Amino acid sequence: MICALSIIAALAGGARAEPVTLRVATAAPDGTAWARIMRAMARDLGAESHGEMAIKYYFGGIAGDEVQTLERMKRGQLDAVFSGGMLCMKLSPSMRALRLLGLFQSREEAMYVLGRLRPTIDREFAEHGFRNMAEASLGSDMLFSRAPVTSMAELKKTRFWYWNLDEAMQKQLQALGTAAVGLPLEEAGRAYDESRIDGFLAVPVAALANQWSAKTRYLSELRLGFLPGCMVMTNSAFDALPIESRGALMLATGKMQAAIEEMGRTQDAALLGGLFERQGLKKVALSASFASEFFEAARTARDALRNKLIPGELIDRITGWVADYRAEYSGQRQPAK
Repeated sequence: MICALSIIAALAGGARAEPVTLRVATAAPDGTAWARIMRAMARDLGAESHGEMAIKYYFGGIAGDEVQTLERMKRGQLDAVFSGGMLCMKLSPSMRALRLLGLFQSREEAMYVLGRLRPTIDREFAEHGFRNMAEASLGSDMLFSRAPVTSMAELKKTRFWYWNLDEAMQKQLQALGTAAVGLPLEEAGRAYDESRIDGFLAVPVAALANQWSAKTRYLSELRLGFLPGCMVMTNSAFDALPIESRGALMLATGKMQAAIEEMGRTQDAALLGGLFERQGLKKVALSASFASEFFEAARTARDALRNKLIPGELIDRITGWVADYRAEYSGQRQPAK
């Protein structure tokens, strides 16, 4: 009898509990490079936690837009969100500075500023009850259009789509006097097909993922603002994890962040280096006159945000950081545009 009880106890002790499953939402469509990296993160997490943690993803916005997923996290229906920028900027207003028109001209500049902002971003997330698990630059907004855009006059009259949740971009586009149209992410492609818009203001990887680059005919080489992405998790979900599981999660998210940055860098290089053109897009060179017009107008638009959506002191600090980065990179200090 004692022997039988010992065997039963041993079997019960050796039984593996069900893994803790994190419920994670994202607007990224399944099957995209972003989704593949997220699935790789889930595999890494399973390996790092020895099978004690798993992830259930809700791709393509099926759990709601980024405002709705925030509410679902607050209600305990989701544990985390991979944000395409809108949720990041809602929880951390300082991240809106990445959207400043005409300020950043490379991914490296944007990542340098994100790194300098990291303590501020962490604090702003924590004040809302969330944890900043990772952040990345998703790329520079560019103009994908039905007709070529070669001047400020053409830019102003072209009905470019922008994400309607992007308040910083909305305010600046209004200051520029453009005819841009804010719509939900899922409505953008249909709006173009119905000729309600003439193009998309989007980062290259998003234009590819959502098939907007296949619909349009022209790509302007003008770079506007940079789009920051992040993975945000509720403090309650993170704090409920054992110490070992938290460590496994941090390792997996760190690898994911590095993979997203590398994917963005290599895909931008491939897409802008000829792949878009081979797929039928015609690249429109940025003339000196258009560049001069745009950067002057962008400064005016940035001034429109001072002490409204973005503190003027923060704009000045970030402008200085960009100039410092360029000085270190080029060996000669140049003012940010």
